[in-house]
Amino acid sequence: MKKLILLLLISPFFVFAQNNPNAEYWQINRWEAKDGMAKEFESAVAKKTQKFNNSKETAILTFRIVTGPDSGKYMRVVGPKSGEFFNETVSDSDEYAYWVKNVMPYVKDQSGNKRTARLDDLSYNWDNSEGPKKYVEFTTIRLNPGEGRGWFSMMRNDAKLKKANGFTGVRGVFWLVSGGQSEMHVVEPYDAHGTRKGVFTNPDFDYRDEYNSMFGWRARTYDQMNAGMSIRDYGGEITETLEFIPEMSTSIE
Repeated sequence: MKKLILLLLISPFFVFAQNNPNAEYWQINRWEAKDGMAKEFESAVAKKTQKFNNSKETAILTFRIVTGPDSGKYMRVVGPKSGEFFNETVSDSDEYAYWVKNVMPYVKDQSGNKRTARLDDLSYNWDNSEGPKKYVEFTTIRLNPGEGRGWFSMMRNDAKLKKANGFTGVRGVFWLVSGGQSEMHVVEPYDAHGTRKGVFTNPDFDYRDEYNSMFGWRARTYDQMNAGMSIRDYGGEITETLEFIPEMSTSIE
């Protein structure tokens, strides 16, 4: 009975994400070049991007996956888009025909499109007018069916605290609404390894104390525990590092 109640509490997120005309959608897919043809693939994608994706409306970003089992593959990202964007037919377009003719000969495999919607109350400092940073920490979260409330609660509280206290890092949280099994994507861009992904305005800021002050006695401990229990035991949390590739991405001055 408890699982059923939690599932009912979580379900409105799915309805909202798939049907809200004001949602901010992002589409991603993964590509793998044929063995020994990475340079040819990169060159072909760069030429296609320059030809067809040279405006804000048609922009595409490309990242190289540098850690994890998919290291060496590429992630292509389209967004932000409204729901109407996905009404367009792609398979009969000149852009699609060009890709099939000029890029696919170098493709070994691709994972298919995944459509996601960004959750603003779980995100912070996300600004679509800013250019991409050099690296991205990309974490995929898969929650136990009907038991995700603890994770959402912790992420929402964390975002609220950071917004209220001048945290400088950037985070986007995305719900997969189409293209795979239920999962969340936590996206944290940054410019250099070996540095913090963000700092608070006050250098003496005590995160745990402020969290407990805002949300209740020992709230941080309980929220971490409940969030951890929400995540699947096997394959529930996978973190990858992505590197931005300007040559394969839209450049808009």
